Amino acid sequence: MRNRLNIFNVLSFLVSALPFVIYLFMYPTMPRKVAIHYGFNGVADRFVDKSSPEVWLLCGLSLISFMIMLLLQPILRRRFKSQEGSEMLKSLPGLIIVLISVVFSTIGMCFLLNASGM
Repeated sequence: MRNRLNIFNVLSFLVSALPFVIYLFMYPTMPRKVAIHYGFNGVADRFVDKSSPEVWLLCGLSLISFMIMLLLQPILRRRFKSQEGSEMLKSLPGLIIVLISVVFSTIGMCFLLNASGM
């Protein structure tokens, strides 16, 4: 069995943890109430306290997706291993995990930037 600690997993974890780091640095300067939901017209229609579990969940969305992808990684590896191909196909599961981590991390960081008024 291949070692689970590879460059893609480390990079994905660091990207996934980034919203938490940003949240901890921005917490003192954030307003007491932050917008958690926006309507179709872009106007905030739901506000919560900045220490609400919903805020933590939005920050942790990327970390949750990383853990799910880490659990699915053996299935992806078997799927791509069964196909004949180049080294690129062998590294595809790791690249998929990095891509998903970046997408969900970006969503969390955009939320934090909107919440702080930047």
